[in-house]
Amino acid sequence: MMDNFLRPDDGSGISVLFVCSGNTCRSPLAEYCLKYLSDEKIRAASAGLHAFEGEAMNKNSLTVLAENGIDGSRFRSRNVAFDMTERASLILTMTRMQKLELITRFPQAADKCRLLAEISGGGEIPDPFGGSLEIYRQTWEKIRQNVEIWLAALTRR
Repeated sequence: MMDNFLRPDDGSGISVLFVCSGNTCRSPLAEYCLKYLSDEKIRAASAGLHAFEGEAMNKNSLTVLAENGIDGSRFRSRNVAFDMTERASLILTMTRMQKLELITRFPQAADKCRLLAEISGGGEIPDPFGGSLEIYRQTWEKIRQNVEIWLAALTRR
């Protein structure tokens, strides 16, 4: 059964916030993946728990997106903020520690925080930072597979 927070009553639709550490690798990949797959019918955003505001997406993340026909060149990193957690219908983190930190910082958002890969039983999405392009491709595949499952769940009527 679908959680109530996935179906807002105010008519605004569903908004998903993806959260990782620096908001330059995993969470922007997930944000752009959902935007692409849902044809932007579901609002997607991303933020980092420890981001440097205004940074471009990691070059390997940009390459992986480009290989999949997605332009991420306009992306800029940002830190997660209270208002983002308030606007989100669903908040998806990459690791358990990120989920715990997010809930500690924003306890009002606890009921809408999940791990991205929990829907597939896939555990966590490891940080590819500093890894090869192939590691980023593997990270993209894991993110894409889980985003597809979430998308199906979110759009099921």
